[in-house]
Amino acid sequence: MKKALIITAALTFGLANLQAEGVLSTIKSDKKKAALEKNAPQLRDHLKAHKKALDAWNAIPASELQPVTLTTNVVAKNRAGYRELRVREFHYIGDCGYGDGGQDAGVETQTTAAAVFASDLADSYINQAALAGIDIDSLTIEIHGQPDKVPTNRVRYNRNFLYTIYVDSPASDEELEQLAKLAEENSSVVTLIKQAVTVPVSIVYKHSSPERKVEGSTLAGLREYIHGKRQAKLAAAEAAKNKPAEARKAPASGPWATVFPNGARQLTISNKYHIVHDNPAYLGGTNIGLTSRENALGVLGTCLTHIAEGQAALLDLDIDSLHVQVEGEWDPRAGRKGFETEPIAPQNLRVTLYVTTPETFSTVQKWIEQTENVCPMYNVFKDTQTFEHRIVRVKRKA
Repeated sequence: MKKALIITAALTFGLANLQAEGVLSTIKSDKKKAALEKNAPQLRDHLKAHKKALDAWNAIPASELQPVTLTTNVVAKNRAGYRELRVREFHYIGDCGYGDGGQDAGVETQTTAAAVFASDLADSYINQAALAGIDIDSLTIEIHGQPDKVPTNRVRYNRNFLYTIYVDSPASDEELEQLAKLAEENSSVVTLIKQAVTVPVSIVYKHSSPERKVEGSTLAGLREYIHGKRQAKLAAAEAAKNKPAEARKAPASGPWATVFPNGARQLTISNKYHIVHDNPAYLGGTNIGLTSRENALGVLGTCLTHIAEGQAALLDLDIDSLHVQVEGEWDPRAGRKGFETEPIAPQNLRVTLYVTTPETFSTVQKWIEQTENVCPMYNVFKDTQTFEHRIVRVKRKA
C-alpha cells in the first residue's frame, strides 16, 4: 500500500455540501433543541456497547465456529432489463442510464462497488475504535478511483482507490492514523480486492425456441430489452466516432458511506441512491441490511449481468432469461488459535450463470467469455488494486 496521507482541518461536517441535511429543525432555539436531544443515542455510546459485543465475539473459541457460504443472486428483470440483487432477505435494483439502453432506475455497479469498499473500511474503522476505547462522534468515508500513473492495457474501470476519512473525534492525529492503518488491515473486503483473484465461471444452459410467442401487444421479455439495448449501443458508438477521446480524470467526488449512531452504514451512490449495510446481532449490529462482505460479491454479480446484457446486444443474440449467482466462503475462525494464517477475506469465489436462450451453447460460451474480458468488476477482482487514504477532521452538525 502506498504511504498514507493525513490532512487535518476544522470543517463543518458536510462533505463539500454533499451530505443530506438530516432532520428538519422544528425548534427555534438551538439551546432547547440540544437539551431535548442530549439523551439521544450517539455513536460514541454505540462504540461502548459495540466493544462488549466484539470482546464476546473474539472470546469464542475456534471450535465453536464454522465457515459459511455467502450467496448472492442477480436476475435480469425481463423487459425492464434492470438487475435485481438479492442477498438473504435484502435486495436492491441496479440499472444504467438512458444512453446505454437503461432507465436510470437504480444504482450503477462500479460506483456502488466503490461505496461497498468504503462501507467495509468504515465498519472496520469503527471496530478498531471500539476495541481501542477511542471515542468517535461521526464517521464518513468517501472514495473514488484515480487515473493510472503509468498507462496500462487494463480494461477501463475504477481502480487506484483513494478514500477520505471524515471523522469527528477527540482522539489525536496519531491515534486516528493508527485506527486507519488497522482498519485497512482488518477489512476483509479491501483485503480481497487488493489481491488478484481467479473467479471461475460456469454456465447452466437451457435451450428455448427461436420462435417465441408474446402474449398480447406488449413485448415484455428480456429478449426484447436486449434488442432495444442494441439500438442504444449502436447509436452511442456512432456518436462517439465524432467526439475526441477524453483523458481519464479522477472525479471531483465519489460515493460515500456514513456510519449511523447504531453502527449501521448508509451508502450514498450517485448522490441520489442509498443502500444500508449492517452486521448480525452477534457482531454488535441490528441486522437491518446486508453486510459489506456480501455486497462485495453481489456487485460482481450485478456487473456481470449488466455487461452480459450489453454484449448480447452487440452480438445481436436472443436471450430469454439471465440469472447470475456468486458464492464464496468466509471463515470466521480466521486469526483465532489454530487458524492464525486463515485469510480474513472470502475465499473460493465462483460464479454460475443460468441462461435460457435459443442460441447454441458454443455461442453462449463465446458471449460469456467476451463478457468476462470487458466486465469492470470481474477485472477488479482479477487484478491487484491499490488503496491510499487521507484523514480530514470535521465537526459534526448539532
